[in-house]
Amino acid sequence: MSPKNIRMLVTAAAASLLLIGCGSEESAPEAQEPAERPMPANPSGPIPRNKIVERSDPDGKAMHLTATDPEGKQFTASIGERVEIPEAFPKDIPIFPGSTPMAFLYAPGEGIIVTFKSGEEQQAIFDFYESSLSGDGWDILENAVDSGKLSFEAVKDARKVTVTVAGTEGDARVSVIVTPES
Repeated sequence: MSPKNIRMLVTAAAASLLLIGCGSEESAPEAQEPAERPMPANPSGPIPRNKIVERSDPDGKAMHLTATDPEGKQFTASIGERVEIPEAFPKDIPIFPGSTPMAFLYAPGEGIIVTFKSGEEQQAIFDFYESSLSGDGWDILENAVDSGKLSFEAVKDARKVTVTVAGTEGDARVSVIVTPES
C-alpha cells in the first residue's frame, strides 16, 4: 500500500471518528434525495474528476457515501444509526457481543475500518478482542494505553488489524482497522 493511500485511509478514518465523537442526541436531518456533486477544484493542480454520490436512508438515520478518485479507485463509507457491517469485513475478526456498528469506511485493496459503540467497560472489550484474535492465529504485535484509550496491532495472512477502544465507562467506541500488511 502506498504512503499516499495510507494517508487517505487514515485521514478518512479520522474524519469518521471525529464525526462519531461529535454526535448528539438531536434529531437527524430530513432525508434527502440521492445527490451527485463533483469534488471541489484542487487549488494546487487540475480539477479532479472525482464524483461523490451520497444518500440518506428514508428516515435520515444514516448517511452513505461512495466516491471515486481520479485513478478510478472507489471507496464507500456510512455513518449513523442504521449502519450495516460491510460484506468485506473479514470473517475471522470477531465483533464484540452486543456492540452496534456506527460507521465504516471501505476502500477495496486498501482496507476497511468499522467503528462500533458498546455500553461495556473498555478493558472487557479490549480483552475480548485481544484474546479472540490471538486464539484465532493472529500474532499480537504491540499493546498501548494512551490517554484513556487501549489499542493493539496484530498480523495474520499478510493483513494487519488495529483495534482501538476509547470512550467513557458505559459508552465505549471500538475502531477495528484492517489493512494489507506493509
